[in-house]
Amino acid sequence: MTDTDGKLVIREATMDDLANVQLLLQPFVVQRLLLPRTPGDLAVLMQHAFIANIGEQVIGFSAIEIYSQKLAEIQCLAVDQNHHGRGIGKQLVAKCVHRARQHNVREVMAISASDEFLKQCGFDYSLPDQKRALFYRTDQL
Repeated sequence: MTDTDGKLVIREATMDDLANVQLLLQPFVVQRLLLPRTPGDLAVLMQHAFIANIGEQVIGFSAIEIYSQKLAEIQCLAVDQNHHGRGIGKQLVAKCVHRARQHNVREVMAISASDEFLKQCGFDYSLPDQKRALFYRTDQL
C-alpha cells in the first residue's frame, strides 16, 4: 500500500509493480550500471523484492535472490537519481538482508560499482586480501 500524501513508503513488490520497475531500471541499464532484465527475469525476482514509493511514484527497487541457506544475492538495487542521498538505498538493502535472515541465509552478496555504498550498509570483502569475484559470460563469445 502506498501513501498518497508524499511520504516515503518501503513495501513488498507485487506483480502490479512490474511495468513501473522496468521504467525505473531502464536508465541504469542504459548507463550500464545494471544488467538488462527481461520481464520474466523480473517476475521471478518479485517474490523477494521491495519497492520505495513516494505517493504513487516508484522511486526505488531492490530484490534478493536466495540461492541456498548459504548464499543470497541482492539484485537490481536502484533509486531514482532525483532521490539519491536520502537513505532510500540503505533501507532497500536492509529489507533484503532482513528477508535473507528470515530464510536463515548465512551470507548475502551484492555486486556493485559502488563498494563504498555497500560498506556503509555493512558489507565487506569476505575473501582474503580483498580478492574480488570474476565472472565469465557463457552466452557471449
